[in-house]
Formats: sequence, structure tokens, C-alpha cells
Amino acid sequence: MATQIPHLQETATSKQLIVHGEPFLILGGELQNSSMTSAKYMKEVWPKLTAANFNTVFGCVTWEQIEPEEGSFDFAELDQVVQDARGHGLRIVVLWFGSWKNGEALNVSIAGAVE
Repeated sequence: MATQIPHLQETATSKQLIVHGEPFLILGGELQNSSMTSAKYMKEVWPKLTAANFNTVFGCVTWEQIEPEEGSFDFAELDQVVQDARGHGLRIVVLWFGSWKNGEALNVSIAGAVE
């Protein structure tokens, strides 16, 4: 049987997050911006997260981490982070910073007004 991706399911009064066919309540914590870019650094963090009873971690992945040189992709560090999280029973929500880690998204029509 194929694994179903997490999804929202309608209930009589709301929606539920379903993970592996079961309702899932995220007990999550967000990491500092660059924490998840280093599997070595995270080795000390995973036990703290599980001790705090988190089941999900929100962490960023930056473009330059995955594509350090144009056309050259390297997922090794992220793969290790994912494996280590799984080893601690944690799920990851990847916050993807595609162009700038701390970038701004400005509407062109109001960009001149923001200073």
C-alpha cells in the first residue's frame, strides 16, 4: 500500500491534519535561521527537542545550501538532518528560503512607501 502524504481532512466542525492515516497534532518548535543547515550542530539539539516533548520541528533550508554552485546540487547535509530527526522520532517542516534567507516580499505598488 502506498504511503499517503499528510493532508487536511474535513470534519463536522473543522479540519484535521492527517499523517500516516491518523489525526496528528503538531507540537512544534521553530529553530533559529541557520540551525538546520548543520547536521553536526543539530546532533546536540535533537535530544533537547525530544525532552521538551516536541514532535515536529520547523527549520529553514536555504538555496545556497542546496545549490552551492549554479547547476550543482548537494542534498547530503539536509538528508542527514532528516535522517537524524527521524531517528529521534521528530518530523520536519521545511521553511524554504528560495532566494534570501531573511528577504522581504514587497508589493511593487507600495515598495516606494516602505523605508
